[in-house]
Amino acid sequence: MTDITTTETGIETDALTIPGTPTVTERRSGYTGELARAEAALAEARDALAARDRIIEQLRTDQITDGGDPRLVDFWEKAGRIADHADFCQEYDRLAEALNGTPRLRDWDVTLDVTVTVRVHYSASATTSDDAEDIARDEITFEDVVAAYRENGSAEEFEAEVYSVDRQ
Repeated sequence: MTDITTTETGIETDALTIPGTPTVTERRSGYTGELARAEAALAEARDALAARDRIIEQLRTDQITDGGDPRLVDFWEKAGRIADHADFCQEYDRLAEALNGTPRLRDWDVTLDVTVTVRVHYSASATTSDDAEDIARDEITFEDVVAAYRENGSAEEFEAEVYSVDRQ
């Protein structure tokens, strides 16, 4: 808007100023960068979504050529339960081995002979160290060993030897 004033020479125009009005600044250029970032993020999200859709379609339509394929986990689990229930265990085991399937878990009874080494402190009154050792060996009880194990919280070492293994 312009302010029109009349002078002796003619009409002059000047910028109209209204007192108390703030000056208007152009802010669109600051938002342009933010808009470009948002559009780039949107394009990236669309690309990721398209890649995921391609993977999903591939998983749905690709032929299964290996029995160990993760898409067959539920199949092998259900087939194993059916084989257990219907007494087709040998057939299932043969098929699972031939096709690289998931073998059935079986219950086993295992008997072990375990030797545990526990440090036990024993006080003995004797004249020599050899006599003290003999007294300690003769007087120590199973309860002393169990108490030492509980006091220490664990055994220093143990060895396990398989005695027998039987299928349940």
